[in-house]
Amino acid sequence: MSRKTSALAAMLLIPLISACGARTGSEDAGGKAEENKPVELMFYMNSISQAEFDKFYVEPLKQKFPHITVKGIAAAKGSYIEELVATGTIPDIFIGTKGSIPNQMNSLKLVEDIGSLVTSEKYDTNRLDPATIDIMKKTANGAIIGLPLNINVNALYYNKSLFDKFGVSYPKDGMSWDDIYELAKKLNRQDQGVQYRGFTDRWGDTFFALNPFELPYLDPKEEKTTFQNETWRKVIDNWLRFYTLPGLTFDEKTASKEADRKLFQTGISGMTIMPLDIPSWTFGWDIVSTPIYKDKPGVSMQANPRYNFLVKGSKNQKAAFQVAAYMTSDDYQTKMSKDGLFPVLSNQSIKKAYLENDPLYKGKNIPAYYYLKFAPEPQGRAPGLVNSVNVQDKYLLPEMMNVLTGKKDVNTALRQADEAATKGLAEAKSK
Repeated sequence: MSRKTSALAAMLLIPLISACGARTGSEDAGGKAEENKPVELMFYMNSISQAEFDKFYVEPLKQKFPHITVKGIAAAKGSYIEELVATGTIPDIFIGTKGSIPNQMNSLKLVEDIGSLVTSEKYDTNRLDPATIDIMKKTANGAIIGLPLNINVNALYYNKSLFDKFGVSYPKDGMSWDDIYELAKKLNRQDQGVQYRGFTDRWGDTFFALNPFELPYLDPKEEKTTFQNETWRKVIDNWLRFYTLPGLTFDEKTASKEADRKLFQTGISGMTIMPLDIPSWTFGWDIVSTPIYKDKPGVSMQANPRYNFLVKGSKNQKAAFQVAAYMTSDDYQTKMSKDGLFPVLSNQSIKKAYLENDPLYKGKNIPAYYYLKFAPEPQGRAPGLVNSVNVQDKYLLPEMMNVLTGKKDVNTALRQADEAATKGLAEAKSK
């Protein structure tokens, strides 16, 4: 073979070799859907609004995959996932958070281990924030059952106007719960007939559900709760001190986590983590990192990602995977990050783009959202154990409200929550 012929052969081989290279997900993890045949993908919108679905799914996917028709089914009466499954209507992708795994995916037998697709499509999971994979594996018996879309991140929001009113120094990144408590004490006061609060929140999530101690509500291996675990006392004592400051009283209505959450937007509260209706706020505000426990330095709350779960029984799994993979590409995640969904990638530059296009956050301390690392996910339940009983809302939080209203002490409330939940688990097991 002549040198000229050899060079030509080498040139012809270059694109072939490139095409066989491993896909990382940062370029085009899905590539072209199989042979570009027309495909309709059905998405069950369990944890996303129609407006978000149109913005983050319909439009970008139409551009990237013109042969794929995207159809969204809202979680509403007549089309709840239980009803769809009962009629044999199986969506291709279930858009949900980690709570969807035990509550719907596992209970309705919709879980599909997609490890073989991850391998065959040469998808690089190392690009993802480790918390997003850890959550799935701990909750879905070690399996990867989908790919993450975004992470619902938290920060401590503070009312600058109220801090200024009472001459209190603003909070800072990296503060502990003890530090925040000291600030809350200074803001918690009566002034001209108004009871101001240092800290208010959707406390059932902030303190309990997203605790940094890997504390689940249910024992991973037995049909019992963890309510008698000593660490719950640490969590409860930390929470309770903010709600037993001088001048604070609660009744059945005001003790609820939702009622407490709504107070911050009225301007009478100094700090919160689960804000509501930010555009309506009439006071100055900013954010810092969420408070930490001193024995958990550098650790925030648990992550709460939103996923594209692939559904068992779907006839379009490869196309569904390719779409989910594309939505974790660098290009897609960068645009998504700028538009207000926190990315699932470890790439710091993409995190720094978060909220770039949102004028509401112009000049705010955006790095507070990623100042700390996520707390580890609690271990999920072993196969065969009851997962259908919501012991938090049904047993634990009502008893904590009894503590707030002065009806019970903590020990009695925990014991009775444990007894009632154990009975509830037994009843569910017998059905």
